[in-house]
Amino acid sequence: MKWLLLLVPALLLAQFHRAEQDREIRYWLLDPSTHKFLISHDFTVTRPGQKSVHSFVRKGSTVSPDSKMSNLDTGEPLHTHIVSGKEVNALGYYPTPTDPDSVVVQGDLPKPVGAGESARIRVEESYVDPVGYTLQNRELVWTRTLGRPLNFVTLPEGWKLTSVNTPAVITLDPQGRVTLRFTNPRAEELSVTIKAK
Repeated sequence: MKWLLLLVPALLLAQFHRAEQDREIRYWLLDPSTHKFLISHDFTVTRPGQKSVHSFVRKGSTVSPDSKMSNLDTGEPLHTHIVSGKEVNALGYYPTPTDPDSVVVQGDLPKPVGAGESARIRVEESYVDPVGYTLQNRELVWTRTLGRPLNFVTLPEGWKLTSVNTPAVITLDPQGRVTLRFTNPRAEELSVTIKAK
């Protein structure tokens, strides 16, 4: 009976294909006077013939040109550069076209994805958002909609949480920085406003 209890979780884990593990995103807020924060998230590409991968920049945010993408299967960095939504739409990789004038970070794969193959990609970006990330009366205010089921937001070092408009699990990271974990099981995005001093 004991071996059966150990086997069941293992079987469930085996059925959970890594292509479905695109559930988590992490944000690290920097000094609010810079309006800047870092983002990291992973995703899996399985479309045969796909030669590049993409991270779509929200309107109102500016992405730094030093964005990085890497193949987690090999550890290899991808050649990463900025393209337009129009260029991405021309590739035909995605069922829903993006705004042709939008900004997209593109990573070029060393070879196209083969039939039955996949590539696990990590994106690391820095954003400047003077509207969504501000300093008001010496109080940090970060407002954003979160679309992933699991979202982590870490405050800058030395900042203490004063309010958050939606439930979150609050912990400290290894550096002692306040980290908020938001779980969103719903289909719609979660609107979050964080304030700190």
